[in-house]
Amino acid sequence: MNERVLYEHRQVGWLTVIFLFAIAVLICIAAAISAPSERTLSYSLVPVLMVVAALFSTLTVRITNQRMMWFFGIPGIGRSVPLRDIVSIRPIKTSILEGWGIHLTWHGWVWNVAGFNAVQIILRSGTRFAVGTPEPQAVVDAVQSAGGGTRS
Repeated sequence: MNERVLYEHRQVGWLTVIFLFAIAVLICIAAAISAPSERTLSYSLVPVLMVVAALFSTLTVRITNQRMMWFFGIPGIGRSVPLRDIVSIRPIKTSILEGWGIHLTWHGWVWNVAGFNAVQIILRSGTRFAVGTPEPQAVVDAVQSAGGGTRS
């Protein structure tokens, strides 16, 4: 059976992009006024920051008729779970204390790039995730219409 995409949204973490760009500019300014021997190291940090920005400044949530997946930048940096393994999904709010990125919190593993809206997913195994999205109800509706999770 072919997978059909039922829902997809890519959220951009503009604060991350602006922050990393500002750091790159500051590094370039510092390198320009530093000793020539220090410039190479300083300038070599800028492409690293740009790669980090490209990889971690967006979060895509995709729901197909078989699975829910979420990933940063490219699909390799993310998770995919079969809808049949989702026992519960509900909208939640994260807090500034939980921050952005990928990390463990009281909601389970949190994946987010911006804002505080998210969905909490609980799997049959008991594993919990919180996935950031500006459209939490649309994610819940898409998962439930495809046969995954119950609202809790």
